[in-house]
Amino acid sequence: MRFLLYDSDAPQPSSLRSKVPLLILVPALALSCRPEPEKRTEPSPTPPAAVNPKPIELPSPVLGKPYPGTGVITLINLKEGWVEIKHEEIQGLMPAMTMEFWVKNRSLLKRVRVGDTVDFVVVETEKGEFVTKLERAAKGR
Repeated sequence: MRFLLYDSDAPQPSSLRSKVPLLILVPALALSCRPEPEKRTEPSPTPPAAVNPKPIELPSPVLGKPYPGTGVITLINLKEGWVEIKHEEIQGLMPAMTMEFWVKNRSLLKRVRVGDTVDFVVVETEKGEFVTKLERAAKGR
């Protein structure tokens, strides 16, 4: 049987091994905690704003007057009572656009489906525009 004696003042191999990772880890952490240099990017040039030579002039709608229109139904909300229509210009009321319209009677919504081309009538009231007539357009269109 052999016994190895160590000098208590001499560094022990196990304690030196436990300090080596710390000697590597501390500088690595110090380098990784530095703030990143600011990245410079050139701002992209903004295109000039499109200038509309003449704003769209719309007449004031007449309350209670029926305005006929034609369009395609894009959404029906039977629960809340409105329909979204991508419509052509409604003469005297508004340009062509996609818009939601409340309906006076929800039963109108049961006669049409999304994707149908429809003829409709809009009436302007103090509360807004309401569809009072809504039916599938003739197939010849």
